[in-house]
Amino acid sequence: MAVLKVLIIGGGVAGPALAHWLSRVGANVTLIERSPQMRASGQQVDLRGQGVTMMKKMGIEAAVRAATVHEPGTQLIDTNGRTKAFFAAAPSGTGKQSITSEYEIMRGDLVNILYDLTKDRPNVKRLFDTTVDAFTQDDESDPNGKVHVRFRDGRQEDFDLVVGADGTRSKTRNVMLGPDAPDPRRWLGGYIGYFSVPSQPHDSDRFTFCHLPGGRVSRIIGTRKDIPELTRVYLQMRGEDAAVDAASKSGNLADLKTALADLYQGGGWECERFTQALRTAPEADDLYFTPFVEVQLPKGSWSRGRVVLVGDAAHSSTADGYGSTWGLVGSYILAGEIATLLKKDKSSPTAAVVQGAKNYEDRFRPIATASHGRSQSFESAFFPRSSIGIWTLHTFARMAAYMKLDQMGGLSDTQAKWQVPDYPELEREDSEAERTL
Repeated sequence: MAVLKVLIIGGGVAGPALAHWLSRVGANVTLIERSPQMRASGQQVDLRGQGVTMMKKMGIEAAVRAATVHEPGTQLIDTNGRTKAFFAAAPSGTGKQSITSEYEIMRGDLVNILYDLTKDRPNVKRLFDTTVDAFTQDDESDPNGKVHVRFRDGRQEDFDLVVGADGTRSKTRNVMLGPDAPDPRRWLGGYIGYFSVPSQPHDSDRFTFCHLPGGRVSRIIGTRKDIPELTRVYLQMRGEDAAVDAASKSGNLADLKTALADLYQGGGWECERFTQALRTAPEADDLYFTPFVEVQLPKGSWSRGRVVLVGDAAHSSTADGYGSTWGLVGSYILAGEIATLLKKDKSSPTAAVVQGAKNYEDRFRPIATASHGRSQSFESAFFPRSSIGIWTLHTFARMAAYMKLDQMGGLSDTQAKWQVPDYPELEREDSEAERTL
């Protein structure tokens, strides 16, 4: 089998997962990350549906279970802190999923587990504080063609395959599509943010949501708790606030903290405590804030020749609960399609890379994007601004919790019925490629 030389841009979830699968078929993989060290930070994520299947295929179930956040469920509360509805986590082993998944894990723990898969593999190289300035590629008809990459430090190197796993704001996608391509990100009308505060004894271990009435925009504030020392605060808003928009675009952390604290101060429940911490507590310096967006690329544009996108760079839908799952699944399918074609034609990697990337999109796009195009009116129902709207939502939520409707939602019918394909070339425990390493 031809030996691929691969560059993966982005060290989040999809990038290390792809490095694992491609390394198993003997590829020489360089994984780069713009941060000075492994980006093992971030808030709570989960694995659902086919993500659980992938976790087991990768042999990381025990590691994920060992790092699982034990969250009993999700509650909606009013501004006095009274529980109005509670959705219990689905019992372990039932295969059902509530708002709280059976496999809740901090993003950093998941990233560490994925990196550990290749830490002892001599054909995987990791480079931090490294970015790509530009790349070009030879014509697809050239059987020995390459992608010519120039890194930020001026170094140049050629690769058989370049993969953009660099998130919703993907620079790789921008370069691949060209300067005249429209921005494929569709704003869904809101924002979500996360930050940490020192915990208090009364902080709940439930995933907690509090809808705040009034205000310039629809606002939700919530908490999660994965360790005793810290409480994670969630901010969700729907609508446009001039100060928040300006601070978000500026990239100035202090300005963003101030704008968000001003927006949520006086909202009730624990808003005074959390906004004060946002203004002054060093723990809140981990603030992450992003718009709700969908990446809606035209059909056939997940790749261009030997350059291909995986994870959020190809099909993000912010905070829909399936980002990590689709990152794992998509990486497996891309590696599997390429490995299958490489086995058929051992002479050159070009045809396998170019056609494999197209096959990956054909197979996975209908699944990863099945929930795209959500109705704005449907979304608005979960972000009421008035007291009567919040009361109506709480009433419906109590009924839904009683009937366990939360365990029936999530994936669309198309997604729920779909099975992750099997790629024997990737899953052999003692493949010829591995024995030659």
